Amino acid sequence: MEAISVDQLTGHVLRQLNAEVAEAMDGDCVLINCGMRPPLDDEFRVVAEEIKKDSTNDHLVVLLETNGGFMETVERLVAVMRAHYRRVSFVIPNFAYSAGTVLALSGDKIYMDYYSVLGPIDPQYRDSDGKFLPGYGYLAKFQEITKTINESADSAACRAELAYLVKKFDPALLFHIEQGVEHGISLITEWLPKYKFKDWKKTETNGKRVTPAMRKDRAKAIAETLGDASKWHSHGRGISMNDLGGAEIKLLIDDFGKVDDLSEKIKNYHGLAVDYFSNKLGVSGYIHSGLGLRRVL
Repeated sequence: MEAISVDQLTGHVLRQLNAEVAEAMDGDCVLINCGMRPPLDDEFRVVAEEIKKDSTNDHLVVLLETNGGFMETVERLVAVMRAHYRRVSFVIPNFAYSAGTVLALSGDKIYMDYYSVLGPIDPQYRDSDGKFLPGYGYLAKFQEITKTINESADSAACRAELAYLVKKFDPALLFHIEQGVEHGISLITEWLPKYKFKDWKKTETNGKRVTPAMRKDRAKAIAETLGDASKWHSHGRGISMNDLGGAEIKLLIDDFGKVDDLSEKIKNYHGLAVDYFSNKLGVSGYIHSGLGLRRVL
């Protein structure tokens, strides 16, 4: 009889941990640890369709970790999720930045704990070396230089800024980044009222009936706050559960850290997946489910 391998044993444990989270949250469970860019959307569609062959659940639980990426990919992921599931919950054990934040805000519920963070809306772009970089820095620098030029009483005093602007900034790229921010805002404004705010019937302060227009206005305010480049200062700026639920954003977040058994299951599953796939095997992007590992990048 052939001895069991470390890969087989770890794979078995991970599928078992996936099943434990799925049972605890009463749904099908997947873990996505990947940049929000193709071919993630194509690979996720395959996984979702395979899961639904043997499942009658109408609830999908997504453990999400991502540095962000493209809004177009997020839009396609949401289309797949909503084609197969009536309810979608996002669990953020660690971080989900930029486009990952937009994806999380498409959920009916968002689960975080004191360590979890989302991030500002910050579309990525590919530089001349093929690396993906956060667009916020590009946009912020452009705004800083143009402000210096516009506020200067002496054009000769800002020659360096003018020369840098002419040499370094690509109008097409700038437009692409600005459109990415606007795309993220429009998606959040569409999805929050449709999913997360759907059960918001009365205001907490005076019990006033909540109208569709009020839901949309609240969603737009949240989206614009998350898309305000001057507020967050960094692509990797973490927005905590307390920040999201504070007076400015006022977003209801479920704290999985308050449920000991659930918290342990989430941390065990996420922790082993990251340690094994990311750290030991060096897989840069993947989806894991009860079916096992599917490499993306």
